[in-house]
Amino acid sequence: MKLVWLFALLCISHLSWGNEREVELELSSALFKETRKVHISLPMGYFNLENKARRFPVLYLTDARGQMDHAASMIHYLQGGISEMIVVGIETPSRSRDLSPYTEDGQVITEPANHALLNFIRTEVKPLVEQRYRTNSFSLLSGHSLGGLFTLYTMLSTPELFDVYIALSPAMGWGSGNMLPFIEQHPERLKLDKTLIITTEADTPFEKQIPNFIRLRKNLDAHAGPKLNWHADLYEAEDHMTIAHIGLYDAVRYVFRNWWITGEKIKGKKHEFDAHYQGLSERLGYEVVPEFNELWGLSNYLVVKEYIEEAEYIVNKWIAYYPDTAEPYGMLSRVMMAKEAPQQAMQAVNKAISLSVDDASQLAWLNKQKQTIQQAL
Repeated sequence: MKLVWLFALLCISHLSWGNEREVELELSSALFKETRKVHISLPMGYFNLENKARRFPVLYLTDARGQMDHAASMIHYLQGGISEMIVVGIETPSRSRDLSPYTEDGQVITEPANHALLNFIRTEVKPLVEQRYRTNSFSLLSGHSLGGLFTLYTMLSTPELFDVYIALSPAMGWGSGNMLPFIEQHPERLKLDKTLIITTEADTPFEKQIPNFIRLRKNLDAHAGPKLNWHADLYEAEDHMTIAHIGLYDAVRYVFRNWWITGEKIKGKKHEFDAHYQGLSERLGYEVVPEFNELWGLSNYLVVKEYIEEAEYIVNKWIAYYPDTAEPYGMLSRVMMAKEAPQQAMQAVNKAISLSVDDASQLAWLNKQKQTIQQAL
């Protein structure tokens, strides 16, 4: 595997190594023996100073040509309501060849190493993304239609590859249609510690889609292990194309549910902040670090509402998470002034000024704040 990955890395062309959020990789695949395109879309603040040490979950998408634009823009728009994520789109130029989970005689491919696209993602794409970008241990796979069928197949054959599987209108009646019989013959493959989200549309052009969806849901009801966190939802108002967007939206909102904590929730209970993030970390399986802008918004709210004890607690947490940034020290100066402690406020604002980098408006505010503090001394 290491040799395959090294060969793939050396054969990348048209690769930008600058601070670009949107990157297209042309990867000379040793497995496909052809050039394959992979698209990368980074969180909006990926290159910001405050995020230099942060690591991010990764959402992998099949059918990049059709799915990347709407999915990546939605994920980045939702940041703050869900985790910021790196989005990776994998082009599948021959969809039936690339995404099909079946052999030529219509049987489900039981050995993952024999499925070219799955093996490409496992041995070439994921190692490259994890080496090049600041990823954490949490990853999701999403696919639509044949991509949804591939997503379901990937979970059944290599469940360790991703933490979350999102199958949007999986084409279970396509080809030989043997995926459902395969699941029924191997119910033990549903006994997983994973998250599986399946959605399909009521307004469908495919005769077998809804009966197969109901049959799949019955199998999950009967055989899913207690650790498989699964949802299978039929969307009455959606069709086969709209389900790709709304289904993914609902899926990521569910995975990262209760992401935000409000100032009112910690009023008089400042340690609820720690409990909140500990709960998220335990549920998702990695350490969830509060996002910079979330801490700014939360601490600003607490200062404005004059919840000063809680504000001081959150600002000190903000400093601990992002010690080399000016904003939390500037906020701390506001907290200290509210506490009528101008000497400590002056220490905080001087620290903020020393950390302010190439931000004229921020520096102007800090100098104005310093003048206000000096008048109080």
